[in-house]
Amino acid sequence: MERLRGFNFHGSCRAYAMKLRTYTPQAPLLNFVDYFWYLEGYSPPYSKELTLPNGSIELVINLCEDKIKLFDRESNGLLRTYDSSVICGPHSEFFIIDTSAETTVLGIHFKPGGIYPFLKIPVNELHNIRVSLDTLWGARAHELRETLLPLKTVDDQFRILEENLLKLASRPLIRHPAVSFALNEFLSLRHKRPLSDVSGQIGLSQRRFIQIFKEEVGMTPKLFCRLRRFQEVLNRINHTKSVNWLDVAIACGYYDQMHFIKDFQAFTGLSPTDYFSRQGRRHNHVAIHN
Repeated sequence: MERLRGFNFHGSCRAYAMKLRTYTPQAPLLNFVDYFWYLEGYSPPYSKELTLPNGSIELVINLCEDKIKLFDRESNGLLRTYDSSVICGPHSEFFIIDTSAETTVLGIHFKPGGIYPFLKIPVNELHNIRVSLDTLWGARAHELRETLLPLKTVDDQFRILEENLLKLASRPLIRHPAVSFALNEFLSLRHKRPLSDVSGQIGLSQRRFIQIFKEEVGMTPKLFCRLRRFQEVLNRINHTKSVNWLDVAIACGYYDQMHFIKDFQAFTGLSPTDYFSRQGRRHNHVAIHN
């Protein structure tokens, strides 16, 4: 299945067009990958963008340049240069991307825990970090990009990316049953059911379950559920003109408004009202105007 999306963004300085195409792979990758994506012409009228955490993992391949630039929170916001392909691990913190240059990029948006079969390390080692793809896949990362570059159509790039990802699996394309069950419950019920109820049905000790979940998904079940609840808030207020924050907090399972505000600020670095006044067309990205 493939979707073609076109967007026109309007900034204070100029308007620009962006082309985004997405493709949903076939089984068995369908169980691990949400979609492949192609982005062209993204050049907004600002140079930095806040990217909010959602617990997923992104593989990004720059088809224009041999480098990718991201701002490093741990180095007082210094611009850090990576190779042409980057893995953005499962994040529970926001990070900042460089939008100063127009790019053409190809990527893979993995489902929670979906990258696990394609790594030789536990996914929690990538928690809140970005790393050049060759650090994880060696020369195969460079070979993959070199194979993609000469292709003339996005359809061909998606096809080759799908074929190569299957070959790059270093583990069987199966999930641990406990992780599979838990993710299904967390993603379908989210905050509606206590975490203890879900973990109690798995048949493992709590310690063992947490260990397995971290290794495959990249974070603890509790933190993952916090992120899902936060993402539900963003989905609820997306494209609305006004918000009653107390109603939103209660509807999304927060026990009081202070608890909600504390979580929101931890994940975004912003207050809910500040975020709402600055939100754009993509609810997980916020413009930073210098």
